Amino acid sequence: MRVFNTSGPCDPAKHYTVMRETLVAEGQKLVDQGRYFTIFSPRQAGKTTWFQLLFRQLQEQGYTPVWISLEGLSTLASAEFYHALAHFLRRELAVEGIELTETFANAFQVQLFFEKLHEKVDRLVLVIDEFEAIPEAVTSEFLHSLRALYHKRQFHALHSLILVGVSTLAELVVSSASPFNVIDQLQITYFTFAEVNELIQQHVSESGQVFDAVVIKAIYDNTQGQPGLVCALCQHLVTKVVPDFSQPVRMEHFYPTLKHFLTARFDKNILNVVQKAREKQEFMLRVLFDETPIPFNLNEPTIAYLYAHGAIDNVDGFVQVPVPLYSKALIAAFRPSINGETDYFIVSAHETLRAYITPDGLNLHALLTKYQEYVRRRGFRAFNTEQLKESAWHYSLDGFINFFIERLGGQTFIEVPSGRGRTDILILYRGQKSIIETKIFSDQTYFQQGKEQLADYLASEGVSEGYYVVFSRKHSEQDTVYFDESIAGKRIHTYIIRAALQPPSRRRRSSASSTA
Repeated sequence: MRVFNTSGPCDPAKHYTVMRETLVAEGQKLVDQGRYFTIFSPRQAGKTTWFQLLFRQLQEQGYTPVWISLEGLSTLASAEFYHALAHFLRRELAVEGIELTETFANAFQVQLFFEKLHEKVDRLVLVIDEFEAIPEAVTSEFLHSLRALYHKRQFHALHSLILVGVSTLAELVVSSASPFNVIDQLQITYFTFAEVNELIQQHVSESGQVFDAVVIKAIYDNTQGQPGLVCALCQHLVTKVVPDFSQPVRMEHFYPTLKHFLTARFDKNILNVVQKAREKQEFMLRVLFDETPIPFNLNEPTIAYLYAHGAIDNVDGFVQVPVPLYSKALIAAFRPSINGETDYFIVSAHETLRAYITPDGLNLHALLTKYQEYVRRRGFRAFNTEQLKESAWHYSLDGFINFFIERLGGQTFIEVPSGRGRTDILILYRGQKSIIETKIFSDQTYFQQGKEQLADYLASEGVSEGYYVVFSRKHSEQDTVYFDESIAGKRIHTYIIRAALQPPSRRRRSSASSTA
């Protein structure tokens, strides 16, 4: 029986594999046309598996496909780079039964190498992976050499060339220093929902273990089809959580798996995104928590850097985190360390948790009313973090809710439904699901839209009522801070949290300025 693969390229004989027929056909078409083209996508997106599937097809049609990587070569001097490149090419050609003694030490000799190779092979397809690692000193001359080869293909063996990187290589290969304007681009996209389902159904067919439909949807919703994450979640579910294949995989198994990935697992995909995002934390907090859209522009270095590493993407022209599981991991990673505020959540030695439980389950209205009271009592200290103010509100509420729900025996999870500036707290308690949506108040239009979005989200989750917590710097003490209304058949409880609070020293300075 095959397995879910979490390391290296997939072998269809050993691993459940999405064959990506459409993408392979696109690559085949470009190769047949003799094109030189780029492949780009973030790491762990399935590029290497795609190459192997394409190579298998090309070999059947008489091509000689060869793969090399420039990883680790970025610091080499010119002569060292060409020596390494020649070594890699001779080694891979030898695997195909093609022995060469020729080498090269400069860009012109690269052309001579491929002309000599023409004596032994007609249709070479060369893949150069990690092309961004090419030493800067040789980039322009090497691209000139490749362009010369493209225009004189009748004299050499290089039929088609594929340059591969973790992002689009357009800036590199069509920059002012480069003549390489003969390039096409092909992006390796994440799995579609149909492909995720196809992958899981291979396991169902071979093992007999059923995945509930809601679990398959949850895997896709959390990963958006990122191949590495899809396989990692599935592998953990069927080997660690439900290893008995006679038992179905259900949501009760998915939630602890999700928590494991967010808090306890060293997953290389998540770790890479978190590491890169930490380097640009202030910007990433804006992406995660601010409703103000950030236009996507690769000419902006921060956006280009985070995009290259898969932390953000272009969604309808604006910057967003493309994978909800990444958003959840980032929110968890940026969570401030404990600052002592938990000491003020419970103010009386006689206070119990009974007020937050009813015969039907949780009394979230009582808990959120208590949070309003806590913020009034603690003032600016309730948001005393070193994070951006937009995220301080979220972390304050999240910490408060989690404090009480854990003591009641429930669990909390962060959810990130579509839409800028939206974060939800999902609560699981004795088989019941509750949803709290948080937002920053900007104006009445967005405020009302948030209620409608929450109603739609409740409908998709099969929940009858939800809680809408809105932090506002604009509401006064005279404004109503609680609403109970029905929207699209769902009961929505709205809580306004007045957050226009300053430390006393600032208020004194403001007062003194106005007096003066």
